[in-house]
Amino acid sequence: MRLGSTLGTLEERVLALWRTPLGKLLAAALLLRLTGLVWGLPSYDGWDNDGVAPRDFLVGVLETYWPGHHYTYPPLHLLLLTVAEAPVWLSAILRAPALTPAAVVHTFIGVPTMTAMAVIARAITAGLSLGLLWNLAEIGTLLRGSKRAGAWVAVACGLNAVATYYSQTSNLDLPYLFWSVLALRWLVHAIVGRAPRSLRRVIVLAALAVATKDQAYALFVLGVPLSLGAWLALDPDARPLVRAVLKELGVGVAFGLPLLLVVDGAVTNPSGFRDRVAYLLGPASQDFAYYPPTWAGRLKVATDAFLSFDQFYPWAFALLAAVGIGVACRGPDRARRAAGLVPLLAALSFTVAFDMSARRSEHRFALPQMVLFGVYAGVALDALHARFGRWRPGRWAFAAGVAPVLLYALFKCVAVDVAMLFDPRYDAESWLRVHARPGDAIEIYGSNVQLPRLPADAAIQRVDLDGVEGRNPILGVTEVSDRFSNVEVRRPRFIVVPSVWAIRWIVEPSWGQSTGQVLSPGQARIEGDVDSRNYFHALFEGRLSYRMALASVWKSAVWPQVDIHASLTREISLSERTAQ
Repeated sequence: MRLGSTLGTLEERVLALWRTPLGKLLAAALLLRLTGLVWGLPSYDGWDNDGVAPRDFLVGVLETYWPGHHYTYPPLHLLLLTVAEAPVWLSAILRAPALTPAAVVHTFIGVPTMTAMAVIARAITAGLSLGLLWNLAEIGTLLRGSKRAGAWVAVACGLNAVATYYSQTSNLDLPYLFWSVLALRWLVHAIVGRAPRSLRRVIVLAALAVATKDQAYALFVLGVPLSLGAWLALDPDARPLVRAVLKELGVGVAFGLPLLLVVDGAVTNPSGFRDRVAYLLGPASQDFAYYPPTWAGRLKVATDAFLSFDQFYPWAFALLAAVGIGVACRGPDRARRAAGLVPLLAALSFTVAFDMSARRSEHRFALPQMVLFGVYAGVALDALHARFGRWRPGRWAFAAGVAPVLLYALFKCVAVDVAMLFDPRYDAESWLRVHARPGDAIEIYGSNVQLPRLPADAAIQRVDLDGVEGRNPILGVTEVSDRFSNVEVRRPRFIVVPSVWAIRWIVEPSWGQSTGQVLSPGQARIEGDVDSRNYFHALFEGRLSYRMALASVWKSAVWPQVDIHASLTREISLSERTAQ
């Protein structure tokens, strides 16, 4: 009876949500998030660069809690995936011919198992993305006191092209934003409702965000104290609540900090936790920093992050966001005016505490700010709707002005799905199926996620300079550690080169002079490998015993080339041997 009652209540809530404009908007957003479920699948791996599924989530959980070991990311989302995907990986273990590591790995990396795990992980991310939009809508409703405002915020944030990509992958960027925005929603609630008790939720939810991906801390480390300071400064009725605010923050820390330390493995595996933090502060971040460690370099990071705005939204959204900030800061009461600063201060906090520290400005490092700017764009749309929607000519004028902007934003989001549907790797796969004969020697470079799916009946070797122990295995592929320039000894018939991987050997030291950037320490080390650099220049310039047989590139005359997280519309080069 209880289960039936619970299911009945859930069904009623879903139907009630569907009847609202927000419910229909979430359903439309879901349609934009379905392509990723099958992108590059079925396969032994996914194409979402830095994704944790299908390969890494179980490994991440194991290494987090295995004394003396550590994993790159914290484990909260990995634990969620482990539970959700238990039927798949338990079935794989039961099918393994033995429980030795080699036998289990061989069973796991089969295409059916890996495909199922990738689809489930991406579906979970898509679900969290709808939760993210719902919470952003709740922030809009709180700031404007109107459900209509919440719907407009969902429209604006749902038309974020980069978020559309991350909503379809197994990367941790969307999951940590889900928890982060949920925390910010309760911070806005605490300020608007003058309800300090909500602050304990803020701290606990922020801890869950950090336990999903460490960089979430940057939204709160300055964002929370600045928001609370603005509240106390702007709202006289909040000042008598100072003691209650401090008390609830203390309660939140008392619950949130131990929760974070337990989930993150600091309690059960302190040495591994310490090593992970050292890795994050060292090689994981500084080896990839490509701005100089100066104030000028750090300011350039912030500038470049903002100038990437048009890769998330049309530039018209920047004007809407600016108007929305003004609208939010002129709310109907002092509490709402203070709450209107929360998304802006959280965005500023992330820029200062993470981007300018890590000295990187890629899409995922501007994503939190752009999501929060979407709140202000939605607030502006609601204000304009309220202003011009009172009479028919005004409504027509509003629609005529807004519709082209929203349709262009939708076009940019659909372009992400189109980029997945017509990924150049599909073209490379088709070419290999036609031209590669059984037993042909194929040499491949790069990581699993950068490569097309490979012929099962070919003799494939993956060549790299490093050792073979740390590589993600591919069934039927032999791992080789050798100089690239020894290709005449190996003599493959075909060479498969992902451009996103090969660029490291082609880029010149002068690359950053016109951009204000510098070579990262990792790239600077590669610059010293003259032998490998000469090899790839010779290969691409046709100076070896190989000709360029296919350059699989983005070719659409209608849809723009979308390049997000080095995962979409990237060129694949196939070279064929000309001499025997």
